[in-house]
Amino acid sequence: MDGLRITPTSTIPSLHECSRCAAAGQRCDRIAAKTYCPSCQELLALGEAAPLIERTTKHRCAACQQVGTVSLLTFPLQQQQGIEIDLCPAHLRSLLGRRLGPKAFLQLRRRLQALGLETEELFLLHGAFYDSNGRALQPALETE
Repeated sequence: MDGLRITPTSTIPSLHECSRCAAAGQRCDRIAAKTYCPSCQELLALGEAAPLIERTTKHRCAACQQVGTVSLLTFPLQQQQGIEIDLCPAHLRSLLGRRLGPKAFLQLRRRLQALGLETEELFLLHGAFYDSNGRALQPALETE
């Protein structure tokens, strides 16, 4: 299984409520098949929510090829298809916190381009958060 792939629209439920706050009515990302609204993702990134604890699967990280990942299903802006990304725990935390290192950002950008997508189409990789060299512009606060 490839660590970054387009998910067929037919396999994605259209709307679900957030697994944390029960907010409904919007298309939310899924982490390990659980739905997370943007507000709860932000609270996770800031360390203000209960920690995210999920089992890893024996897939390779799309950013570093390490075995042991958690799947993130996200939706490109203005598109119906989903993008599923397998990320090791460190890269998942970094992606949610908008603080991926340049090497990981550039690897994800290359992988997305191979699928015909740009980082600008994914909210968490958008140019508002990263420059063209993959340096984080607006990382969430570091938590300890």
